[in-house]
Amino acid sequence: MTPSPQRSPWQKWVHFWFAAADPTTMAFIRIVTGVLVLYVHLVYSLDLYSFFGKDAWYSLETANRERHETPWQANSFWNWEWKEYPKNARLPEEPHRRLAVLAYLQSLPYDKPEQLERGIRLLDCEADAIRDAKKENQKYPIGRVAPLGYDLLVRELITLCDTRLTDPPHPILSLEPTVRRGILNALKNPKDRDNRERYPAMFDRLSEEQRAEKAQQLEDFYLMLPHAEVNEKDPKKQAAIAEQRQFVVEYFLELGPAYRMNLLRFIRELVPLSEAERAERLDYFGYWNAEKQFSLRTGSPVFSIWYHITDPTDMAIAHSAIIIIIILFTIGWQTRITSILTWLAAMSYLNRNPQVLFGQDTMMNILLIYLMIANSGAALSVDRWLACKRARKLAMQKHGKIDAETAAYLATPMPSVSSGFAQRMLQIHFCFIYMAAGMSKLKGNAWWNHNAFWDTLINPEFTMIHFEWYEHLMRYAASSRPVYAAVAAGGVWFTIFIEISLPFLVWTKLRPWAVMLGLALHAGVGVFMGLLIFSLFMMTMLICYIPGSAVRQVLFSEKK
Repeated sequence: MTPSPQRSPWQKWVHFWFAAADPTTMAFIRIVTGVLVLYVHLVYSLDLYSFFGKDAWYSLETANRERHETPWQANSFWNWEWKEYPKNARLPEEPHRRLAVLAYLQSLPYDKPEQLERGIRLLDCEADAIRDAKKENQKYPIGRVAPLGYDLLVRELITLCDTRLTDPPHPILSLEPTVRRGILNALKNPKDRDNRERYPAMFDRLSEEQRAEKAQQLEDFYLMLPHAEVNEKDPKKQAAIAEQRQFVVEYFLELGPAYRMNLLRFIRELVPLSEAERAERLDYFGYWNAEKQFSLRTGSPVFSIWYHITDPTDMAIAHSAIIIIIILFTIGWQTRITSILTWLAAMSYLNRNPQVLFGQDTMMNILLIYLMIANSGAALSVDRWLACKRARKLAMQKHGKIDAETAAYLATPMPSVSSGFAQRMLQIHFCFIYMAAGMSKLKGNAWWNHNAFWDTLINPEFTMIHFEWYEHLMRYAASSRPVYAAVAAGGVWFTIFIEISLPFLVWTKLRPWAVMLGLALHAGVGVFMGLLIFSLFMMTMLICYIPGSAVRQVLFSEKK
């Protein structure tokens, strides 16, 4: 027997990825995946317009705005400072507070630059730092955050607009001129104060001229905050406006110096713009909490037929056509074409309404991508049946009988490089999925204290706890400490062991055992968590570790 030539490391590497493989495995995966994809999209039929129509709960207007305007931002690749100063202005994350601050920004007098500048001058502690640095003949690095003392002074002055209770209680500015002037005079003249503790301590360290300047800036800032009209008598409207004012004050108190400086820049950049341009920029800022000018790009290059088909009747026709395409893909007719169309169709649903995206959709997408690459119609398909029919007819025309070459072609599908590559990629991808899942569980306290598995077993949103027999079983397990500990700890360690060890065991002689344990794990996920479709997709991915000959042996009772 002639020994096989020794292969170089490079040849082994190429053979690992690009060896021709039996397409039967990927063909069987195509059938199972096709059935599951068909089921998912048949379920969409029940609420097609509610999910993907023009007025769906995730409306077409919202979807179009997000795919056209989504900001993509990143820090400089070349700047590796540990703490990089932010460029964007920021609004509060809470929707009700964001609306209040946005309304404040929209109400500013941009058509009166001098009045606007007086109203925001209190917040500009960088200007104070630059001015003081010039007095002392020092250079101030413009663009950096002002020293901490300037920021603390601004915060103490803004506190005088804060209507929340403080300890000790402080005087609160008022629209009533007499009250407001009394507080401001007490700020400028410490001797006129009835209680020194009720006023900002840092303010007393300023000169008389600086105190007078800051008191005027505070008044200008306060008068630009949201206030009810003088003749407003409705207590509800008064309370609502007072709440808005409080949200704005809290926003400036919580805003860091760098973001405050960015907000002032943003406000000043709005002054020379037209009213329409200003409204557009404020609308974008309020919606995305980001500035478009600092985005690397905006929008996402995604495709969906549901961006363009919105009439209910047209949607029903398009959806029916997609169902037919999925059926053709499942049975393997024109598989090279229908596999691409099936993937595009599936992505159309997910791109139109990403709110429905779940783990099962991710696994479905992965499988459809690799089934596009693989020659998945080369076996167990209508394409294969038609090819065999043509080969048999051609052999009879040429030789009058089935020759040996044709008989071999009819007996087993020809090995395919594309199927081997796709199958290998799916195997590696599955290993990464499992390793990431297992390692991430090690970061969770619930997995270390063994609560994760037990909490899943008794979660009414997932499990069969509503069945009386299952509830009695769980109560029995919880009543016995040894049983509870065995179930909780055993489930946790079984899950983590499988997810971390399988990426290694599938490359050894223990592959059959690793695959069976993986199947058992996902069967448990399907039963005890109710994630049936997700589990079936994961079990479908595990088929990639089974050779094509084994699949044919099971399906057609072939002998080894």
